Amino acid sequence: MRKTVYISEGSSGKWLLPLLLIEFAGIAAGSFISMYIRESAVFRRYICPELFGGSLLEIFTGTLVTLLIFLMAAFFFGLCVFGQPFGAALLICLGAECACSAALIYAEMGMSGLLSVIILNLPKTAVVSLVGILAVRELMRNSCGLLRSTINGADSPDFRKYCMRYAVLAAVVVIISAADVLVNNFFGIKIP
Repeated sequence: MRKTVYISEGSSGKWLLPLLLIEFAGIAAGSFISMYIRESAVFRRYICPELFGGSLLEIFTGTLVTLLIFLMAAFFFGLCVFGQPFGAALLICLGAECACSAALIYAEMGMSGLLSVIILNLPKTAVVSLVGILAVRELMRNSCGLLRSTINGADSPDFRKYCMRYAVLAAVVVIISAADVLVNNFFGIKIP
């Protein structure tokens, strides 16, 4: 009979601060990068379509596609024994994406874009960051468990639970995308 090991509430918080710091590094990098990618068609279409006159469907698909790509990459890197550095890189990319979208709103609208960033960007960024941190935490847990089972012969992580956690995160991503459309429909950015 397999022994089920539960991670206590006290030990699950040990991932939070390092993952937050990694995402803050991505936010700093994204603030710098945003100065150079203003004219990128990919950025306009997927990362910040609301800024460049995208329809509500483009906003939904842009949010959904970028977040599902992130989740799929995190899922597959979690199945690798040495997936931990890739999880950190994914979190840096997510932070950079969030920072770039806010920086481009400022670049296009100036100080009048401050309200748009507060209403449209900050809540979405907070929820997306939470989903990203949870996905990378699961990546790290599973990848470390696979490494432990490879080196020490310990029990391998439960693949069903791993899949279920990512299925829940994917459902949250769909809800985030729908909420992004609703918020943009009510408080959409109007560029003068």
